[in-house]
Amino acid sequence: MPPEMLSGDGVSIRLSGYLEPCAPTHVPTLRYAIETAGQTVGELRIRLGESEDLKRYFGQIGYEVYPAFRRRGHAGTACRLALEVMRNLGYGEAWITCNPENLASRRVCGRVSAELVETVDIPVDHVMYEHGIRQKCRYRVVL
Repeated sequence: MPPEMLSGDGVSIRLSGYLEPCAPTHVPTLRYAIETAGQTVGELRIRLGESEDLKRYFGQIGYEVYPAFRRRGHAGTACRLALEVMRNLGYGEAWITCNPENLASRRVCGRVSAELVETVDIPVDHVMYEHGIRQKCRYRVVL
């Protein structure tokens, strides 16, 4: 059972929902609100699964900090808390992906000691390619 809330360094993640798969390529997803000082400052998603598509393109952890709250370390702390959730759920590793030009997400991966494994091209028949995404950086964290 995933925790309802975890906190650290002035940031909390609070479970806000559970998304059931709605397509064959989707997986169950835990949704958390990222909070600090009583405000919701972003969102965090933990995709539950270990498919090649998750590890290679989508990632198991996704996060977004709203523009007004960026550059304060919230994403890094929330990501560390997400890694704790995954560890508690029995995962031995976690995969985070981001677009190569997303320098902020790449810095977050560095802050949580994620290892850049490679940058991969998105296949032309993949849904991400249809949305204009051409590459993903793949980061791995051993839990």
